[in-house]
Amino acid sequence: MYDEYRRVMDRINEQFERFKTIITSGSPEVERLNDFKLTPQQELIMFHIIRSQPITAHMIAAYMNVTKSAVSQTMAKLENRDMIVRDPNPRNRREALIRLGKRGEEYRAVLEDIDQMLVRKYYSKVELRELQQVLDTLTKLNGILNDESGKTRSKEEDK
Repeated sequence: MYDEYRRVMDRINEQFERFKTIITSGSPEVERLNDFKLTPQQELIMFHIIRSQPITAHMIAAYMNVTKSAVSQTMAKLENRDMIVRDPNPRNRREALIRLGKRGEEYRAVLEDIDQMLVRKYYSKVELRELQQVLDTLTKLNGILNDESGKTRSKEEDK
């Protein structure tokens, strides 16, 4: 029964890899991202800050399902590079509100340029309803993953 799921999953992964390869090869917009020299974890954190700022380290840790300590270490590196700034939270002086720094704003602008290029060159050539189906399926899969991850965490906490 799972063999067919595995075959489809492999084909999906292959298509994602090909899509990423096509987009990243020779695209001047994407090449600009290399100037920021971010690790994959730093990129994920920056994406989340861009979408959710101002945000706390605790909120980032919960979103990424990692410890606050792991996030704080990454935050210090991003702050040193002016990718983010931390300001005192007026509602809770023991935590900081994180937002984009000067270099982080530049990074956000590059990502916006890439998004515009992707829509113009690729996404606009696909029916909007088809893109919505991809989104719906990925959203459903993420929900399942979150549910399963929560069950695993709860079993580990019970031990």
